[in-house]
Order: sequence, then structure tokens, then C-alpha cells
Amino acid sequence: MFLKEKRKVNLNGAVLLFSCFFCAVFATIPLNPLATTQSTNAVPCNTHGSRVAKAYGVDANLSAEQRFMRDRPPSSYCVRIEGCSELITKSPNVQKYETRPFSVGGFNWTFIIEPFGSTTNLGTWISAYVAIDPKGLVGENREVYADLRFLAYSKTFDQYWTSMDTDIRRFHQSRTTWGNPNFIRHVNFIAKDREYIFDNDQCVFGVDISVFPFFNKWEVLSIDKTVYGPNSWKLLKFSTLTRDFYVSDEFSIGGKTWAFKVYPNGYGTGEGNSLSLYLTLTENQTLKPYEKVYVRAKLRVLDQKQSRHLEKPILSWFNATGESSGLERFVSLTDLQNPAKGFIVNDSLSVQVQFEAVSSTNYYSSNAAQISSF
Repeated sequence: MFLKEKRKVNLNGAVLLFSCFFCAVFATIPLNPLATTQSTNAVPCNTHGSRVAKAYGVDANLSAEQRFMRDRPPSSYCVRIEGCSELITKSPNVQKYETRPFSVGGFNWTFIIEPFGSTTNLGTWISAYVAIDPKGLVGENREVYADLRFLAYSKTFDQYWTSMDTDIRRFHQSRTTWGNPNFIRHVNFIAKDREYIFDNDQCVFGVDISVFPFFNKWEVLSIDKTVYGPNSWKLLKFSTLTRDFYVSDEFSIGGKTWAFKVYPNGYGTGEGNSLSLYLTLTENQTLKPYEKVYVRAKLRVLDQKQSRHLEKPILSWFNATGESSGLERFVSLTDLQNPAKGFIVNDSLSVQVQFEAVSSTNYYSSNAAQISSF
């Protein structure tokens, strides 16, 4: 930014040095346009709302905008005008000044200043726009999304008056120019107490252009709330079980395979005092990279006499195969061995699970073959 006088730096020298640098920023993000697919899982975030900003040369309502002063100079391009008052105050017939092309985000742009505004606000506002070179809008880069900020330097405040558009602008062959017809009031710009025109009749305008690739990858998390099952497993000759744990045969729910895992003599805090019961996402399957499986279910130890089953809920995310969810102290060994409870009958124990919700995740991406215009 231009230096304050209290810093005792020759402002003319600083301005001259500043004018040698046009603040070009070269973004390296590749542009990938939004694509639609032929499946029912079409791009879910394709929600083009009403874009109410004014396009260059077209009358429309202005979009939401923020205006403020800032210290940071323009990041993409700036232009210093010497003899500024000639254009700003004396030449109402000068329609616009357009800069040379500069590169941002792999595209060529020009910065446009209308000293006396457009036909709808002639003499009231100074207007500012940027235009993209349509030659770059081809193939996968047929659309470009950009955030725009326009700036004007005030020596009085030693800051930049900034107009920030709160909408991301969509550039394409039918609309190559976006901007703000009401960038800064003409009367404010020429006011001597604000010094937008300063030191030997100079003024400085600038622009920030932030280019964003529109998303081309997404995922859909689906939670199926169908009540599945119940699925049951009976452990025979329970009194003779000596291993630490037992795993049931697999069963399929929600596109995944599951199994029961039972510790007859308990696990963790339940060891020696309780039966531990778990639901396990089996290892002989492969989850998609980064996929997690959400499960809401009820685990039960069945009362085989009066159907007064012991039921406890689980609510868990399974982050990898082999993971289990359950309770270390599902039922005490005392209650388990109590004949009145009916949990063990004829030396057999029955456990059960009822799924109430299970998730699946699908991942999608667009490619050149899927590109279509909106």
C-alpha cells in the first residue's frame, strides 16, 4: 500500500515503484466444470439460485455487497492513473478504460473502469468490471467461477476502499464480464478530504480475482431406517465353552456382512462377572476408502421361557472392518445362570440383533465425458 507521510518516505518514489508492479497473481488450481450424470445420483449441489448481480451492460438489481477499508493492496492487478482528474472530472464522454490482459488462475482477464459509470448511473458512480478472455473458455474450462473485489486507494486513510461481491460469479461464453456499476460514488472520489486523487493528480484502482474450480467430486451418505431382522444366533452346550470369545456365522444387512461376538466369561470390565456381547463388522469385506458405517440397533439376550428378553441399544460408527460395538457388561453371570431368567435353556444361549438404521456411502466424480452445459 502507499506509505503514510509520517514514515518520512518520498511518496512519489513509492508510487513510481508501486506502478512497476501490477500485482498479478497466478492461481494454479485447475478448473473443472460441474457435470451432471445420467444416474439418479445426479450432482447433488447443483443449486444455481437467482444470480441478481448486474452484468456489464445489462440493467439488473445489485447483489449483496460488502464495503470497507483495508490495508492490503490489490492481489491480482492494479492500475495507477496519472492526470487522473482529466478522466474522472472532465471527460464524461469517456466511456471506459480497459487494461492490458493479465493472468489469474490460468485465464486472461482485463480490468475495466468507467469513470462516469454506466448509462443508468451516469455521473453518480464510478463503475468497475473484469472481463475474461472467452478464448480460454473451452472444453472442461467452459465455465469459471470467481470471487471479485474492487479497490481504490485513499491517501487520507492510507487504505483501500474495497467493494466485495458476496456472490461467486460464473463466467462463460454468454457472460464474460462481471462487475459493480456502483463501485464508488463520484462525489466521494473527488472529495479533497479523502484524497482518492492525490500527489500530482494520481489515483490508483485495483482488483482481486479469486478463481475457484467448481466441485466435481461428491459423496452421498444414505441412512436406511428400514427395520431389519431380527437375526439370531444360538450357542449350544454353553456350559462347555472354554474359549475367550466365539464368533457367529456371517449375515448380511445393508449391503455389509455382520456377525455376533460373544465373550462367555466377559471382556474388559465384564471379565469374570458378566457376559459381553458385540456386533462385529466382519473382516472379509472391503469398505470404500474413508467410508464409515453408521448403525443403530438393539442387541438382545433372549429369555427362552417367557420372552422377557434383555435388550440394550447400540449406536455406533464403524470405521473399519473387524470393529465391534456392544457392551462389556451386557448381563451379569449371576442373572445369566438364574433359571428363572430363562436365558440358558437346555444348555443353550440365544442372542439377537435388530437393525433400526444402517448407512451406506457412495462416491461420485465427474469427467469430461459427463460435462454438459446448464
